[in-house]
Amino acid sequence: MAKTKIVAAGAALVVLIIIAAFSMMSIVQSKTVADVEKAVVTESKEDGASLKWKKVSAADGYYIYCSEADKDDFEKVATVKGGNKREYTVDKLEQATPYDFYVTAYKDSKDNVESKEYQVFSACTKPKKQNISKIESNDAGVMSVAWEINPKALGYEIQYYEGDGKDFSKAQSVTVGDKAIGDYKFDKLTAEKTYAARVRTYIKYGEDNIYGEWSKAASVKIAKKIEMPADLDKSKPMIALTFDDGPGYNHSSDKILDVLEKYNVRATFFMVGENAKDHPENLKRKVKLKCELANHTWNHDHYGANVTAADIKKATDAIKKASGGHVPTAFRSPGGNTTDTIRKECKAEGMPLYYWSLDTQDWKSRNADAVYKAVMNNVQDGDIILMHEIYDSTAEAVARMVPELIKQGYQLVTCEELVLAKTGKMPEAGTQYMNATTIKNETS
Repeated sequence: MAKTKIVAAGAALVVLIIIAAFSMMSIVQSKTVADVEKAVVTESKEDGASLKWKKVSAADGYYIYCSEADKDDFEKVATVKGGNKREYTVDKLEQATPYDFYVTAYKDSKDNVESKEYQVFSACTKPKKQNISKIESNDAGVMSVAWEINPKALGYEIQYYEGDGKDFSKAQSVTVGDKAIGDYKFDKLTAEKTYAARVRTYIKYGEDNIYGEWSKAASVKIAKKIEMPADLDKSKPMIALTFDDGPGYNHSSDKILDVLEKYNVRATFFMVGENAKDHPENLKRKVKLKCELANHTWNHDHYGANVTAADIKKATDAIKKASGGHVPTAFRSPGGNTTDTIRKECKAEGMPLYYWSLDTQDWKSRNADAVYKAVMNNVQDGDIILMHEIYDSTAEAVARMVPELIKQGYQLVTCEELVLAKTGKMPEAGTQYMNATTIKNETS
């Protein structure tokens, strides 16, 4: 009986030893965690990098370490809680900069258990997205594009094509391999056509180029060759008669064109797009008489700050369609008030803006004598004269003033011809002129 008890006690002791052994093994295992494997960068961004790694089954989470390449001064930049997590994006990094990373696994304990071995892997952030600071065409067939300098750039790539900037699939590319250069000039382009451009930065990383995102596309109408009309004499005085709000819904517009045709002179017509679409023959006659087609918004409902880019663009499209393909080459806002939005859209469409230096107030008087006297008593060389083509009283005044102005030696020209003759340069898109030589800079 005693022997049996001894054997039983011995068996119990063995069991206790085995349990203790397993407990010791568990304690040892709890103080270690496996290393992270297959850690890589899956995507580089301007200000960050997305990382991915193989899950460590016993881990409670992961630590992300980062250092600028070759500096070897790693710091913990993130703690990813959860052993099943295996992706993370490091942010707030510098653009166009190489970085080194490594990932370790950790296990929650008072001893802060962390895997000991790790593999360093690298990536380079992308250059920041470019911005085009200027696009213009002041010389025939030439387009100048300027952009922000990126101090970390190796160079820049520019794409351009004839179009509105919505589809660059057929664009041509030019590389500027000097980071200090922030502009490029394209020549031999088709005059009076719209060209679009975009730009991006590139850097060198290893054997490869890394490119930033393309800038927002910008476009400009290419300037035409500067040619003074053969019938103009720059040494003699000249003025520009301008007419708003047409084409007329009566016969006054046709009467004004009859006078211009009779005396072989030209004028500029700032037309409302909604009216233009209904009078294609009127527009085609203006083109035939070499008058200047100009934009006065779509329906004249918006003034100053309420004028939108769409108000202008819609009128341009209507005038182009009604005239048989001739785009307006000038703009005047209803009331004359100009904003940055208006200037920007006009510049994009290649249109200068024109205010006036002599206001006949024909809309107010509706009196032919008053309109005639307003011009004849005040006209000066270089004037831009404001009238409206929708009043019979104005048409009657024009019939009287045109032969008298010619008799006094004035040449009657378009706004574009006036500025060109007086300055020797084509008027600049987005710039507003009060007369032949005076620029109106303020906005409202």
